[in-house]
Amino acid sequence: MGRLFKSKKERERDDRRERRRAFRKAENAVDDVKDRIREMEKKAKVQWDGAREALAEGRKAASSRLLTSYRAAQVLMVKLEQKRWVFEQHIEKLRAAESDTEFANALAKINDIMQIDPDKVIDTFDDSAELLSEQGDADRAWNKLYEKEMEGAGDDLQDHIPSMDDLAAQLEAEAGAGTGAASEAPAAKADSGLDGRIASGRQRVDSILKGGDKPS
Repeated sequence: MGRLFKSKKERERDDRRERRRAFRKAENAVDDVKDRIREMEKKAKVQWDGAREALAEGRKAASSRLLTSYRAAQVLMVKLEQKRWVFEQHIEKLRAAESDTEFANALAKINDIMQIDPDKVIDTFDDSAELLSEQGDADRAWNKLYEKEMEGAGDDLQDHIPSMDDLAAQLEAEAGAGTGAASEAPAAKADSGLDGRIASGRQRVDSILKGGDKPS
């Protein structure tokens, strides 16, 4: 009820404040997902180390469970990255749409001080509307092509994560390297190889999301 007694200027100020709050909330949601992914990465590292230790001690069942959890975390992190990327795109589109109101207000002020021929304005905007309609058709065609190219991308993105067989082989190699100074170099090399493969996969996922390329 209080809003009814506010002036137009006050209502517009309240609307701007609410929009800023909404966008801040959306940005915080994105940050929360990023924090969650970082925590998952830490937990996954612990699972990998635990799986390697269990395998070295001959506890194959425990090692297998930890390895399965490790890969499941990798898949989930990719899915979260996809959702975060899509959400961020929607936020940017809404920010762009917000400018429509600003343009309309600016145009209204110009119209108040300008002498305009109504017939000419109508004809001009009719022509513009026709051109924009044609552009809209072209945009829709591009969108269809983009969606076609991205079909199945969700499943394909996961393919860039090493398979369970690959992870198991890597884990056995690290566990077989043993412990102590003599084996530190081979173990470090094995760690580096796996990290490189996962990093490469993550980079490919990021490239797909940012560039719209279909995974090969």
